Amino acid sequence: MVAIRPRTLADLDGCVEALRHVHAHSGYPVQGMDNAKAFLTEGRVEQAWIAEDSGHIVGHIAVSTATEDDVSVALWQKQYPDVPIAILERLFVHPEKDGGGIATQLIRTAMAWSLQVGRRLVLFALVKDQAAMKLYARLGWEPFGNTNYHWGNEEHMEAVCFVSPQTG
Repeated sequence: MVAIRPRTLADLDGCVEALRHVHAHSGYPVQGMDNAKAFLTEGRVEQAWIAEDSGHIVGHIAVSTATEDDVSVALWQKQYPDVPIAILERLFVHPEKDGGGIATQLIRTAMAWSLQVGRRLVLFALVKDQAAMKLYARLGWEPFGNTNYHWGNEEHMEAVCFVSPQTG
């Protein structure tokens, strides 16, 4: 049975291992794998959770402070500057556990947290990640615009920005 709980420092090696499998399988994330621990723990993370199955980390999600270097935050704040938000990011599920509802559990955990602190969540999904976009839509997230996400050596891809539902 999969348990969702707050991430601890002791979980980081297991998170990195799961993320390596995800990256090899899907190419997610498009950047950050050269220092995966930093990718998962950068300074703006407010809360992170893991999904654990039989002592193995099989999923991860984080909520971070909204800063305009995130394309979804920049677009949201142009449209709704007075609505408090945080960023949903670093969501992944080990490929061997994909399709089992783990991502849904992780997202709902983050959404419950956001309701408690009075902020909606925003995120962007690259257009290549159609399954993720379908999941967000199924959970009531609303697209609020498209933008381009840039990374690396002038690489870029269209992204769709989503906002969490106003209620849980």
